[in-house]
Amino acid sequence: MDMDRNQKEALNEYDRLQKRICLVFTTVAIALIISIIAILLIPVLKNAMNVTTWTVTTATTEISFMTTTTQTKVRVHSSWNQYGYTVTGGDGDGSDLNKLHSPNAIDIDDDGIIYVCDCMNHRIIRRRPNSTSDELVAGGNGEGKRIDQLNAPLDVIVDQKTNSLIVCDSKNYRVVRWSLQNQTEQQIIIDKIGCRGLAIHQDGTIYVSEYYYNLAVVKRFRKGELTGKIVAGGNGLGNRSNQLETPTYLFVDQNYSIYISDAKNNRIVKWMENATEGIVVGGPNFGDNSRQLRYSRGFTMDNFGNIYIVDSWNHRIVRWSKDFQETMIVVGGYGPGPNLYQLNKPEDVIFDRQGNLYVVDRDNHRVQKFDAED
Repeated sequence: MDMDRNQKEALNEYDRLQKRICLVFTTVAIALIISIIAILLIPVLKNAMNVTTWTVTTATTEISFMTTTTQTKVRVHSSWNQYGYTVTGGDGDGSDLNKLHSPNAIDIDDDGIIYVCDCMNHRIIRRRPNSTSDELVAGGNGEGKRIDQLNAPLDVIVDQKTNSLIVCDSKNYRVVRWSLQNQTEQQIIIDKIGCRGLAIHQDGTIYVSEYYYNLAVVKRFRKGELTGKIVAGGNGLGNRSNQLETPTYLFVDQNYSIYISDAKNNRIVKWMENATEGIVVGGPNFGDNSRQLRYSRGFTMDNFGNIYIVDSWNHRIVRWSKDFQETMIVVGGYGPGPNLYQLNKPEDVIFDRQGNLYVVDRDNHRVQKFDAED
């Protein structure tokens, strides 16, 4: 009897052990499945959680995306692949071609060629579509003030009418025109200016943002003018409607209205021609929800009036509707990091003709491309 009892107890203990083992394996398997599902659903869940009454635009509509110099016909898309890929730079900073060091700005021409302001390498590089290598097109002769040198360039725009680049050469306090036909042909077109950002109207008028000490303004330079006219700001530093704090990236539309990224005020403001104060069209509240910004930087627009803003310290790109009511996180927003779905203090943003999104990912020392999705 004792032997039977002992055998039963042993069998019961074995059954309990088997159940524990099955429970552990089942728990581990469920945890792994949940983790895999969570990883796959990150992009979907992010968009679902962060869209604020956004009206989706059909993917087959053609509109004009604005650049600093042209209107480019592209297809409107309601979403972008949340996993970008690197088109230039990455894997840390460096000075070799195909490496970047704290890039700032980007522009694109009608052929889809991108131009990147490689700030701490004191140069502008060019990357052609489907190319695997960069080309040096301005600077690259070390930090300096010679006419063939740049010193911490902060912005670049393509002037296709003259086949040249216009460069904000910040630490040399000048704006330089650099020929794309002859790289030894440079011209200082605006001197002694604390340039932070640039825009050019279709008629060739150049707009420059400038701030230092107690000055925060945007100046207009018509062709041939050496002294610019203040067309925004100029009323001391501050956040009132007639003031700017840190004006950086710019855009000018056909009606000579200027859009300004006022970084420390966490806002995009619009100053119409001859206006004495601006109108907030993005921001201005500081924070991390979809209706807030933390240090606005570059931006681009479509002809519906939607604005796509680099929300730098939130490590994301956000879209604001024309009526200032609807917002959407476009890409990023997962905290700073080097992963393909992450950004790290991005600086600028632009679209190509297909509506694909290019982001200057400054602290990752790279330019990321996010493909549009139909």
